[in-house]
Amino acid sequence: MAATATSQAPAARPRRVQDTLTSPSIGADGRVTFQLYAPKATEVLLRSEGPAPFANQPLTKADSGVWKLTAQVPADLYIYWYDVDGVAVADPRNNRPRVNMTTVRSLLEVPGAASEFFAERAVPHGEVAAVHYQSQALGVPRRMHVYTPPGYATSGQRYPVLYLLHGAGDNDQSWLMAGRANFIFDNLIAAGKAKPMIVVMPAGHTPTTPGAAPAPDAFARDLLTDVVPYVERNYRTLPGRERRAIAGLSMGGQQTLNIGLTNLDKFSQLGVFSSGWFGQEGAATFAKNNAAVLSDPKVNDRIRLFWFATGKDDFVLPSTKAALALLDQHKIKYSYKETEGGHTWPNWRAYLNEFAPLLFR
Repeated sequence: MAATATSQAPAARPRRVQDTLTSPSIGADGRVTFQLYAPKATEVLLRSEGPAPFANQPLTKADSGVWKLTAQVPADLYIYWYDVDGVAVADPRNNRPRVNMTTVRSLLEVPGAASEFFAERAVPHGEVAAVHYQSQALGVPRRMHVYTPPGYATSGQRYPVLYLLHGAGDNDQSWLMAGRANFIFDNLIAAGKAKPMIVVMPAGHTPTTPGAAPAPDAFARDLLTDVVPYVERNYRTLPGRERRAIAGLSMGGQQTLNIGLTNLDKFSQLGVFSSGWFGQEGAATFAKNNAAVLSDPKVNDRIRLFWFATGKDDFVLPSTKAALALLDQHKIKYSYKETEGGHTWPNWRAYLNEFAPLLFR
C-alpha cells in the first residue's frame, strides 16, 4: 500500500524574550524606554550621534537578561545605538535604521513642536525613487535618490531642480533617513513656503584605484556628465541655470563650492551647510586654481543666492570663516548664518528648512 503524504504547516518558532520587547517606546509624558535582551553582556551603554539626553547612559540589567533605560527626551530626531561590552549594536527591535558609509544605527523620532517641520504630517506627499544608472564618467554603476513633489505624476508641469549633496560619512540615502528631506519639502510646499521642486540626492563618494590618489574632480565629472543629463532626460525639469541649484553639508558643501562656483553656467543658487574649503590651505588652493572665477566682474550678477550656515561649536567653523574671508576679498556677495550647535543633523535639517524657501524666487 502506498503511503499518502499529508502537508503540515511548519512549527512556529518559539517566541524568544527579544520578540516580546518594544524598543524604543515613547510615553505620553515624553519619556522614552529602551530595551535590549543581552543575558550574557556585562555592560550596556546607550550611545548617540550628536547631543542627546541619554547619551552614554548605562542600561540596567534585570534577572530576565533584559537591559532597560528610561529617559526624558525632548522632541527631535536622534541617531542612537547600544554599546554592548564595547561592541556597537543597532537596536534589534527598531525597524527604522540609519545606514551610512560604514555603520548601521537606529533612529528615534520624538514628536513635538521642535520636530514638527520634518514630521510626516497629513499633507500631500511627494515620491522618492532610488535611481540606478551607469556612470559613463566613472565606468561603474551608480545610484542616486530623486524626490518629486506632490502632484508630479499627474500635473504635466515642469519643475526646477535642487542637487542636494551629503557629507563624508554618509551616502545618497542620508538626506532621507537622517535628514528627513522629503518630509521637509512636503511640509514647506503644503504651507506655500517653498516652490515645488525636484530634489536629486546623488552619491558623493567615487571609486578610486587602490593605491592611487583619488581624483578630486571625479564626483564633479559624474554629476555634470551623467547625473544632470540623466535627470533632464527622464524628469520634467525646467531648463537653464536659473532653475538649477546645488547645496550640501560638510563634504557636500565643499563639493558645492568647487562645482557651483566653477559652473555658474549651470547653477545659479548655492547652499553651503557646515562647510568651506577644508585644510589649512584649502581656500588658498581654490583661489590659486580658480583666479578667473573669483575675479570675474559679473560673478555677483550670476549668483542669485549664495547661502552659508555653520554652528558655533562646529569643528569646521574655521574652514567656513576662511571661505567667507576669500569671498570678502573678492567682493563676492553671500548671506551667512551662525547658529548654536555643532556638526550635527539637527542643524542640517534646520538649515535645509530655512534654505529651501529661498530657492527659485
